[in-house]
Amino acid sequence: MPPWLAQQQITVLHTVPTLAKTWLMNRLDGLQLPQLRWVFFAGEPLSSQLVTQWREAFSAAGALVNLYGPTETTLAKCYYQVPVEPAIGIQPIGRPLPETQVLIVSRSNQLCGVGEVGEIVLRTPFRTLGYINASEQSQQQFRPNPHRDDADDILYYTGDLGRYGINGTIEILGRADRQVKIRGVRIELGEVETKLTEQDTVREAIVTVHEENGTKYLIAYVVPQKGQTIPVKELRQYLRQQLPAAMVPSAFILLETLPLTPNGKVN
Repeated sequence: MPPWLAQQQITVLHTVPTLAKTWLMNRLDGLQLPQLRWVFFAGEPLSSQLVTQWREAFSAAGALVNLYGPTETTLAKCYYQVPVEPAIGIQPIGRPLPETQVLIVSRSNQLCGVGEVGEIVLRTPFRTLGYINASEQSQQQFRPNPHRDDADDILYYTGDLGRYGINGTIEILGRADRQVKIRGVRIELGEVETKLTEQDTVREAIVTVHEENGTKYLIAYVVPQKGQTIPVKELRQYLRQQLPAAMVPSAFILLETLPLTPNGKVN
């Protein structure tokens, strides 16, 4: 794909992070994209690791922007232009686009304060009306605004966790349904994945939950950097130094690549 971008002199690119990672893996030496003015990432969390790798590979390319917005709200609803020094870990989703309000609400549906973790809720006239033939539980993602007496003022509950940063930007912390309890400890799977990808030998990592006989275990699927080998024993020891014992996966499975859906997201 990057050679085609160069040949066609593409100036604006909109893609998903996982697809960009595959391009970086197979990049031709010396290939630059000086005509590329804007790169918009969306659809998945954008890591500082990918930002750094992209800028090292295509130093002549232009600005990077992290977009956020579910299909139910007609896609992009927040934007964040990644600075020269990206935030460590997952990049913020920034601020709302025009005619969009972003609320962070607690489990009791109260508005959260700065730094308090809650569910990201979107208020915008540019949303779908609901799901066709969906269950009542699924329809609960669309609810009337509890702060106004207006039946047409519908909020969309995204299922994503986030918080307001001190500077007003919105940080995304993963999916609410990716929070699990292992041995009584509440775990955000994305936090374990972030720690794994901090290792120089790890290119990508996905952590899932496996349940057997009523007991839950974490399993890490890990893709090594090109030409690197990953000693699983050392990887496990590193995580033990960084995380509580319950957050260290019970098994590590090494893969050449992560499986992708047809649109380039991790399957």
